[in-house]
Amino acid sequence: MFFYGTLCHVPLLARVLDRAETDLVLTPARLADHAVRWVEGESFPAIHPAPGAVAEGLCLEDVGPEARARLDYYEGGYGYALAAVTVETAAGPRAAQVYLPRGPAPQTGAAWNLAEWQAHWGEIATLAADEVMLGYPGRDPAVNARRYRMILARAAARIRAREPAPATLRRPTRPGDIQELARSQPYANFFAVEEYDFRHRRFDGAWSPAVNRAAFFSADAATVLPYDPARDAVLLIEQFRVGPYGRGDSECWSIEAIAGLIDPGETPETTVRREAVEEAGITLGTLHRVYGYYPSPGAKTEFIYSFVAEADLPEGSGGLGGLAAEDEDIRAHVVPLARAMDLIETGEIGNAPLILSLLWLARNRERLRPSP
Repeated sequence: MFFYGTLCHVPLLARVLDRAETDLVLTPARLADHAVRWVEGESFPAIHPAPGAVAEGLCLEDVGPEARARLDYYEGGYGYALAAVTVETAAGPRAAQVYLPRGPAPQTGAAWNLAEWQAHWGEIATLAADEVMLGYPGRDPAVNARRYRMILARAAARIRAREPAPATLRRPTRPGDIQELARSQPYANFFAVEEYDFRHRRFDGAWSPAVNRAAFFSADAATVLPYDPARDAVLLIEQFRVGPYGRGDSECWSIEAIAGLIDPGETPETTVRREAVEEAGITLGTLHRVYGYYPSPGAKTEFIYSFVAEADLPEGSGGLGGLAAEDEDIRAHVVPLARAMDLIETGEIGNAPLILSLLWLARNRERLRPSP
């Protein structure tokens, strides 16, 4: 089989095949009269006929039925099918099969560059392959294609989670402290649920019994509370939320900080600056890191990065906003900080990231305000 794009990244190919990298027999190869280009707005390429061009890639030898089935599954949601081709190798022409689009080719842009992709996307895409292949063989591959950006976002979250964190009071996590016995993904759509059977070291040094736990997967998120130091005012947003609705809350419109999921390839800082424009139409100044935290670590993998941002909030700021493409209906309010603190006390603000950000701002307000 001839690979021309992301599957030329050997760690990714090994994850898809569930084999060790050292077990893969790969040969450099070239497919004439074809070009590989980035798909517009995506993190992967597409191949298309192009007289005189050459597609560089790799040939995988000894593709058995199980390997073929796993590859078909991984590629299956994108409308690709195998086609017979002849490729050139150092040993001469070879018959091979390659995944080609069955329908109209997607819109493409610049020439594909494997090294560039590996530097920015290689590790994220390799981790994403783990989640994609959790659905093999029972889940429809089209589901993976539909939710691939969320899969990438969760993979990026796993990479951020590896950053060293302090453990001065809590027990430090050491290699081998957790033994995973089984992992499955019984539900996957925009969000996902994973189940684990595992055991872990107890505080007394013994092993726990095998336990089963489930975790709700979204992606990491970032929030920002815009603050105008000159006016001592903050910008709050209001929108309908399905969480209160599902709980049966008497009030289903929520007062919050500007927030959004961190897209794959973004930093939390980039996310909040983008969301401030989308949700409230404002440009943020200096960002101040508030906290990073798990809102519900017993059940959710989500990690939130919260910021307070200096911003100019003149009279008339606020109004309606949100992305129509995401069915957002958002109203922004600019209120004095004192009013926002009162709304915490009355319970009208019941959103944890906003409460944390307001409490942080109340504590740090004087150093952010201009000198009299």
